[in-house]
Amino acid sequence: MSVSALEDLHLLERSYAFEAVKPPVADSDYVRWVGTSLSIAGVPLLVGEGEIQEIIETPPVTTIPGTKPWVMGVASFKGGLLPIVSGDVLFRKRPYSGRVRDYCMVINRPTMYCGITLSGIQRDLKFPIEERDMNHPVDPDFAPFCLGGFKHDDNFLAVLDIDKLAADDDMCDASASQIFLIRGQTDD
Repeated sequence: MSVSALEDLHLLERSYAFEAVKPPVADSDYVRWVGTSLSIAGVPLLVGEGEIQEIIETPPVTTIPGTKPWVMGVASFKGGLLPIVSGDVLFRKRPYSGRVRDYCMVINRPTMYCGITLSGIQRDLKFPIEERDMNHPVDPDFAPFCLGGFKHDDNFLAVLDIDKLAADDDMCDASASQIFLIRGQTDD
């Protein structure tokens, strides 16, 4: 290379260094909690990314005699049967009368495979992990199954822990524990 070609190369290098925009620096130490904002029985909640298999339209169900009141029945799903659970009855212990619960979240764990009806679906959200509040009060019907939460738009969104729900003895045994007679009275 000639001297003038080297000088041109150095001049070009200095010009590029002066005019170039620096690339953004990735903050690799910044950890985010990622999940889906949804509602069960009218209570806004968060479910962590990967905790649910998917959210689907609530399929038509066939009732199953001899099950707990929160079991709506089973539905055909991807070539198999999917038990559908009423989120309202499971958590609030009373049926919901109003708009049909159009969607449910599918949970697939070794101890629990079912769809739980939802009262609302919002969107995926991300929060800085250090903002998780483990001491904020949670709705008493959901408290045993929640693990902290995050503030979002002046609301507190509790994080529903699917593993806690799957480990619950009552949830894992859907058979009715009492025989119901006419009008829901029990045989004592």
